Amino acid sequence: MRSYKYIFISIFSIIAILLFAELLRRRVGTFAGAYPFAEKWRIDAPLDSVKKAILNLQLKEPSLFPMGDTTIFEKDFTNYYLKINFYYKDSQEIVHTLIRDWKKEKTTLALVEFQKADNNEIKKMKRDFNFFENRRQIKKFENFIYDKILDELKGKSEIRIHL
Repeated sequence: MRSYKYIFISIFSIIAILLFAELLRRRVGTFAGAYPFAEKWRIDAPLDSVKKAILNLQLKEPSLFPMGDTTIFEKDFTNYYLKINFYYKDSQEIVHTLIRDWKKEKTTLALVEFQKADNNEIKKMKRDFNFFENRRQIKKFENFIYDKILDELKGKSEIRIHL
């Protein structure tokens, strides 16, 4: 009987620690930077080339961009990133992303949050999704947007790096 008590206490303690860690991750996140919950990629191309690739992508596939979004590259509140909004037609979500130059010939692309088009509900990456939903959102972003940006950069040396 005594050994069952220790097993029960051990299992309960492990579950409590995991739940506490998950709650802490969702509420606090990390403390670095203005966008601690963003998922980031590095593209081995200068910022101007990435901006041109996004503009070309807008001409080729306007359904990837929200309607009426004429200004694509706006500065964010830090004046360090440029905001770009994409659109998922299937789930009717506006995808908020950021780009900035990183070193001289590289660009950082950050996936920040999703906004429902019908009710303006906002969900942040790495905070409002569990591990599996985060992975699903990352794969969807890579398939619908990131890979298409890289396709526009074809002919130049770009490397797909996921941070």
